Amino acid sequence: MTSSVLGLVGRNGSGKSTVCKLLQAEGFEVISLSDFVRDAVRTLGLSINRDRLTETGNQLKEQFGQHVLAERAFQSAVQLSASKVVFDSIRNESEITYLKQQGVKIIGIEAPLSVRYERISQREGDTDNVDFTTFQHQDDRESTGESSGQHIDAALALCDAHIQNS
Repeated sequence: MTSSVLGLVGRNGSGKSTVCKLLQAEGFEVISLSDFVRDAVRTLGLSINRDRLTETGNQLKEQFGQHVLAERAFQSAVQLSASKVVFDSIRNESEITYLKQQGVKIIGIEAPLSVRYERISQREGDTDNVDFTTFQHQDDRESTGESSGQHIDAALALCDAHIQNS
C-alpha cells in the first residue's frame, strides 16, 4: 500500500460520503466497511435498514473479531493495487487500531445532531427514513458502545485529525 491511504470515522450524516466523493474525484478508491455488512444482509435475503445492518455487523464482529470489516476492506484494497484509498464507515477502536497498523491515517468528521438529521432526511437513503427520536436513539447506540460492534465516540478519540463539518 502507498502513503495515500485514509480512513474516515463519523456519525450518521456527518459528511463521510461527501468527503469520499471529493476524494474519489481526486483519484481515490473508496472502500466502505459498511458495504461488507450490506453484502452479508443481502446474502441472507433480508431487506436493508439501519437496525438490521447494525445487528448483522455486530454478529460478524462477534464471530470474526471486532476488526473483521477493517481487515476485509484492507484486503480488498490490496487486491485492487490502488495508489490512493479511503476507507469509509470505521466504527470502533479495534478497526482503527488494525488500520493504523497498516499505515492508514484516520480522520474524524463531526457535525451537530440537528445538522446531521437534516442531512439524512434530505438524502433519502435505504436507512434514512426515520423520525428524529429514532435517529437520536440510533445515534446514541452507535456512539456510546451500546451496540457491541460500534463505539464511534471512542473511535473519534483515536483519530489523527478532525474535521468540523457543520
